[in-house]
Amino acid sequence: MALAALVVPGVASAAAGDVGSEGPSHTGTGTPTGTKRATSALWFNDGFWWGNLWDTASQDFHIFKFNAGSWVNTGVATETRNDTHHDVLWDGNTLYVASYKFVNDGVAAQAGFPTKMRRYSYDKANQKYTLLTQSTTNINNSKVEVLTIDKDSTGRVWASWQENNRIWLNATATDGKTWGTPFPHPDAKLSTVSMDDTSAVIAFGGKIGVMWSRQMGDATDAMYWSVHDDTALSNTNWSTPLPAVSGTRSSDDHMNLKWLDSSSGRVFAAIKTSNTSANLPLIQLLSLDTTADTTTAKWTVSTIATVSECPNRVIVLIDEFAQRVRTFATYPKPSGTTNAGVCTSSGGAIYEKSAPLNNISSITTATKIPRIMDADQYVHNVTSTKQNLNNATSTANSGLLVLADANATSRYWHYYDGTGGGGPVGTPDTTPPTVTATTPTSGATNVAVGTNVTATLSEAVDPSTNWPASFTLTGPTAAVPAGVTYNSTSRIATLDPASDLAANTTYTAKIGGVKDVAGNAMADKTWTFTTAPATTPPPTGTPQTVTVTASEDTYVSNGTGLTTTNFGTSAILGVDNSPVEVAYLKFDLSPYGGRTLQSATLKLKSAGSGSTGIQKVKLVANDGWSETAITSETKSAYPLGATSIGTLGPTAVNTPYEVTLDPAAVRGELGQPLSLGLDSTSSDGLDLNSSETASPPQLVLTFQ
Repeated sequence: MALAALVVPGVASAAAGDVGSEGPSHTGTGTPTGTKRATSALWFNDGFWWGNLWDTASQDFHIFKFNAGSWVNTGVATETRNDTHHDVLWDGNTLYVASYKFVNDGVAAQAGFPTKMRRYSYDKANQKYTLLTQSTTNINNSKVEVLTIDKDSTGRVWASWQENNRIWLNATATDGKTWGTPFPHPDAKLSTVSMDDTSAVIAFGGKIGVMWSRQMGDATDAMYWSVHDDTALSNTNWSTPLPAVSGTRSSDDHMNLKWLDSSSGRVFAAIKTSNTSANLPLIQLLSLDTTADTTTAKWTVSTIATVSECPNRVIVLIDEFAQRVRTFATYPKPSGTTNAGVCTSSGGAIYEKSAPLNNISSITTATKIPRIMDADQYVHNVTSTKQNLNNATSTANSGLLVLADANATSRYWHYYDGTGGGGPVGTPDTTPPTVTATTPTSGATNVAVGTNVTATLSEAVDPSTNWPASFTLTGPTAAVPAGVTYNSTSRIATLDPASDLAANTTYTAKIGGVKDVAGNAMADKTWTFTTAPATTPPPTGTPQTVTVTASEDTYVSNGTGLTTTNFGTSAILGVDNSPVEVAYLKFDLSPYGGRTLQSATLKLKSAGSGSTGIQKVKLVANDGWSETAITSETKSAYPLGATSIGTLGPTAVNTPYEVTLDPAAVRGELGQPLSLGLDSTSSDGLDLNSSETASPPQLVLTFQ
């Protein structure tokens, strides 16, 4: 297995109507996130999200790390078979990956195709997973529609699936690796099901529960629930199955289970029915109080969405910090997108509906919020983690990450919400978002007439926010026509005036009517700035050149033990791809608003390390970073632009260089701070002299 980490860019959504972020390609495998929502592909560990994703280069499934909005391939393989689905379990010490060849809906299981489980240890110092010796074992010997795993309190790992029209189970010894012999659920009548039925297991409160669908077309059809006590010596000692919901069309083969021990010990299930009438529920949220007798207790049932809303493939997540239950499912795409409103099993867009844990029935009327949407294609098959979010012990400050698939383009898509954590478990989010930085700054003068106006927010906001109306710019007599965009990764709202502003004029910017995902409303933020006076250009043929020294510079590194290190006082600026190092430069261009820029050149000097690679200079839209504060962990708020405005390299040691920059890109920054970033796709890193040396970075500007 290759161990070198490869950065796989997570391409931020940019097309009109897109929501979430486009990620790596999965060309070579068809449905990499699975098609039945019982399984999970992601987990949170050591302060990072991780995923079991397809690697197009090796044509294998690998462990990927989610870092600063991008998927990083760790090179550790989990499965070589491209026609497999997976269920992933992280128990705090060991990673378990169950991978099975799958059959489609209504197709019988096929013998001779083993389901494998692999186990991995984790090296915290090096942030690395390693396949354990003799860890690959077989759970069963069949292709199946879906298979899930979970681990009980004694260390036994359990698995369940449907085969030969029966619900089957298997379990390891307490070593968590030595599998026994598969066996059908002991209730021969109620565990006899159709070929289209599936099951899922979940560990909770010293027990293992199994839920399965039964679609036989008789009075016993239901979503059934049965329990095995961890203290029982026999693996076949299961409680009599009881229906969580029952009746004609009450079940379908979609279910996703979670346990919340910090809130009355409840088990939650998001399920799909087979109803066809428009006003009947198609996806539901079930809840069971496990502090009562779980072999007889009743489930409460809430409708998430009806048949008329056309939802499909639902999962449920529990946010312990926000004290909310969050469901994600595929719904038809909204107006303004390709195939808008089409109800199809091929996909649509991923939406969230959530509710407080103390009022889960309110999910029926909750606002449906788009989370992942490719405006041009269907997305489908959302997945996430078995873990609860923002748990103070195991997933503190995890935020939320969900992953889906745009099958037509063979691309992963994800939605990341970094909010949550930072407070005691059980404390709801009551803090409204705030504006942490603006450009231009409040009271700024000599602002370039071609400037954009930006506001950086303290947390992610509800994507349904009406941005054109929520972010406005007003002149002395009228509102300024402008477009507004919002980047959910950097949390920056950008107002782009339709034409240049008037010279020597005071403008008022206002952002208001914005709520966070918990519904907390932000107080209106208003600030003013004044554009630069109109200037008379120098006579033709007498250009003026000025040299501006960097006012701030630093770099960040994701090297081992360096993600929280600030390098603001370093004599060098590192640019590298292994580990990832990004340099940041800031120049004060406020005196030059309204001037006509002819050319721009960035002067840099290499230090004790040259490079055979190419370094790219890019704009950084958010000028709010500080050389004494920014680190690799906080750089996501200050992303580099997608387009290079200049390139450097290859370079020698201790050599001065001049980089020609795109004057049009720099022109839009006149009258305000200019932030530049340097990154590279080369693993041959470059060190540049910083402002702490006698050869600081400088910007040479020539005006007409």
